[in-house]
Amino acid sequence: MRTLILALIALSLMLVGGCGGQQTADEKGEGEGLARVGGQLITHEDFEKELAYLPPFQQREMESPQGKQKFLDRLVEMELLYLAAIDLGLSEDEALAAEIERARRQILMRHYYKDEIENKAIPSEEQINEFYADNTAEFSVQERIRGRLILAEDAAAARKLKGRLNAGEEFAAIAASESIDQPTAAEDGDMGWFTADGYVRSIGVRPEFTEAVFKLNAGSTSSPIEIQGKGWAIVKVEEREPAGTKEIGEVRDDIVRRLTPTVRETFYKESMEALKVKFSVEMLGEPFLSAVTPEELFEMAQDAKDPLERIGYYQQIVDRFADFEQADRAMFMVGFVHSEERGDKASARTAFEAFLAKFPDSDLAKDARYMIDAMDGKEPPFQID
Repeated sequence: MRTLILALIALSLMLVGGCGGQQTADEKGEGEGLARVGGQLITHEDFEKELAYLPPFQQREMESPQGKQKFLDRLVEMELLYLAAIDLGLSEDEALAAEIERARRQILMRHYYKDEIENKAIPSEEQINEFYADNTAEFSVQERIRGRLILAEDAAAARKLKGRLNAGEEFAAIAASESIDQPTAAEDGDMGWFTADGYVRSIGVRPEFTEAVFKLNAGSTSSPIEIQGKGWAIVKVEEREPAGTKEIGEVRDDIVRRLTPTVRETFYKESMEALKVKFSVEMLGEPFLSAVTPEELFEMAQDAKDPLERIGYYQQIVDRFADFEQADRAMFMVGFVHSEERGDKASARTAFEAFLAKFPDSDLAKDARYMIDAMDGKEPPFQID
C-alpha cells in the first residue's frame, strides 16, 4: 500500500489540475460536481482533465456510460488514497519529500528538454536544400505503370475475353466477373503500380511480362500474354509515370526526419555548452578518467556507440597523450567520425586540417588529404577496407 501511495503522490505532481487540490466546493462550482470526497468536489472539468492523461485506447474504453462511471470511481479511489496519505503524515516524511523533489525535477527537465531543445532543434531550409542537392540520385524514381488485369485459364479463353473488350465491354467489369485471379478480380482487376524490374501484383517478377506491358501507351490494352504456370493475361495500362527525380516538396518530410537526429544532437551539445557558461560549471579534475591509459581510451572509443562519445575519447588521447604511438590515428578518427558517421563536413574538415598540421608525416596524411578532396567533390567518397 505504501508503494501505491508513493506512486499516487508522485502522480499528483504530474496531473496539473487534478482532482486532489485545495479549492473548496464553492470555488469549483458545486453545480458541476460529480462526487465529493472529504469536502473536495470532483467536477466535470476535473474528470475531463484526468481523462485526457490516458492513452487514446484507454480513453475509448471510457466513452460509454459504464466506462465513465468506472473512471469516476477510480478518481474517487485516488482522492481517498491521497487524503489518507496526508492524514497519515506522509507529506511530512523527509524520505518521501526527497522522492517527490526528484519527481518534480524530472518533470521540469523533461518539459525544458521538449520546449527548448526538441521543439527548437529543427533542420533549417538551408540544411534541407543542401541534403536534397547532395542526394539527388536517391530521390530518382523509375518509370512505372498502373494497370488492370484479366487472367484467363488458356489462350482460347483469353482470346474470347479480348474479343468482348474489342466489342466495347468495360475492362473493369470483365475483370471482376471473369478473371480467375481472385485478389485483383475483387478490385476490378487493379494491379497497382509496378516498374519494369519490380514485383507485379499477382504476377511476381516476370521480365517477359513487364517487357510486353511497358510497350503499351496509357489507355491501351494488351493482346493475351502467356504466363507460365498461371494462365494468359490481358492488361490495360491505366496510367504511366516517366522516370525522373522527385521534387523537394515531395521528399521534404523525409529529409527533415532523417536530418533531425543529427541537428538535435548538435543543438543539444551547443545548448549544454551555453548552459555551462551561464551557470558556471567547474569540473574538479577528471576523477574517473584521469587514471585511464591511452590504450584503454582507444578501446573505449572503438566500443562506444554514440559518435560524439567516440570523438570525445579519441580527442582525449590527442590532448593528454601526444606521445602515444597511435595519437595520429586517434586524431584522424576524430575527422573520420565527423565525416562518415555524423555527416558534419565543416567539423570534419577542421579536424583533418588540424591533423595534417600536427602529423604531416603520418602514414594517414595521404588519407586525410583524400578525405578533404572528397568533401570538395574532387574524389569519390573515401572508404576504409
